[in-house]
Amino acid sequence: MSADFSADAAFEQRFARVEGLLAELSQAKDPMLERVTREVLATVLELHRRGLERTLEIAAREQPVREALARDARVSAMLLLHGLHPVALSDRVERTVDTLRERFRAKIASVSIESRSAAVLIRVVPASSACASTRSALQKDCEEALLVAVPDAESVSVELVEATPALVTLRRSRDAGAERGLAGSR
Repeated sequence: MSADFSADAAFEQRFARVEGLLAELSQAKDPMLERVTREVLATVLELHRRGLERTLEIAAREQPVREALARDARVSAMLLLHGLHPVALSDRVERTVDTLRERFRAKIASVSIESRSAAVLIRVVPASSACASTRSALQKDCEEALLVAVPDAESVSVELVEATPALVTLRRSRDAGAERGLAGSR
């Protein structure tokens, strides 16, 4: 077991404990105690947010530093909590879609993205040869990848849609019509 995994597991346990304590607090008989405790917690979080914001201004002036911060799962989660992620939501969606395109090259015919007010909708047109279980797995994999990339999105939806049939325009060539006209006059 790696040290990172142990640290992550310990953090998850502490975070779960905080959630439990907040649930207990909401059951307190003294509403003033709950209000004051929540205000103290909000103030501490605001102090951390401001400190992190300033740290990002100083440390993340360089693109490689921003990228490193965004790739680190712990740092990324903390920055998301405070609304300070160094990579815009739309950019994270685009990167994830690009990765999905490469990963499912044979299974995705096209992808379109609509992102309004942090609601993300991806329309995936699976290859016509994809069976029902492949389509289901494709949808699930796309949703999971997007949820990891943009947990701060208001909503994430992946729709599987059928490909629009290609339209073929058939035209008679002018020469063919002229030949028929000449043949009819003979």
